[in-house]
Amino acid sequence: MTWTRERIIRDLARLRRAGKDISYNAMARKEQALLSAAAYHFRSYRRAVEQAGMDYVDVLRRPWWTRKKIIEMIKKARRKGQDLHWSAVSRRGDLLGRAALASLQQRLFGKWSRALKAAGLDARDISRYHRWDRKAVLAELRTRARKGEPMNSGRLQKLNSPLHAAAVRYFGNYEAALIAAKFKPGKFRQRRKWDRASVVQEIRAAKQGGKRLSDSSVRRENPALYGAAVRWFGSFPTARKKAGIQFRRSKIN
Repeated sequence: MTWTRERIIRDLARLRRAGKDISYNAMARKEQALLSAAAYHFRSYRRAVEQAGMDYVDVLRRPWWTRKKIIEMIKKARRKGQDLHWSAVSRRGDLLGRAALASLQQRLFGKWSRALKAAGLDARDISRYHRWDRKAVLAELRTRARKGEPMNSGRLQKLNSPLHAAAVRYFGNYEAALIAAKFKPGKFRQRRKWDRASVVQEIRAAKQGGKRLSDSSVRRENPALYGAAVRWFGSFPTARKKAGIQFRRSKIN
């Protein structure tokens, strides 16, 4: 094979488009011939990369952030009811905050709103969620009740998780929000027949849904499950253990 400057540039661009790691070390392991040719014809591998129209800093090593990873972070945060408005996430110093900042790179999404859309969310809805306060929560609960829409905690979490999360955040728990809106929680509560199997099943479903499973979190956010766990197993930690959930106490929980 005869290497030319044009062929080297074309092959580097092809590898880059395919999402391959074209850092120097990776090329030395997998594309030694191309690496050597690039260094020979361009006097250095860096110059070859730059001639191919790429920023050498971007190819020093495989980027840690990917579109898939950012989408997963967004979906996980959504399940937890976290505020995904830009002004909120950009101030975070945790992994979600770093994901938001990384999403601005052109190779990823370029804009946070595009990352939200890729995760199946509407940036306009996120903005509305960001504007929740106590008055907005009460107004929305009253509107839903007036329209005859489902108002029990379980259904609301599935149909409008931002409203449910805001209700818990501003009033301590969902029942307290209903009371503040001048409703009797029992009016909307859907009675369910619990047994040991259904308690275990519900705990596992909560785990899969990314819900917090500390004793205090479940008592506050899902009192029906908590009460059933206590009735059938004596305590929620015992029920959680029966469900096969390994729980480690942390600051978050």
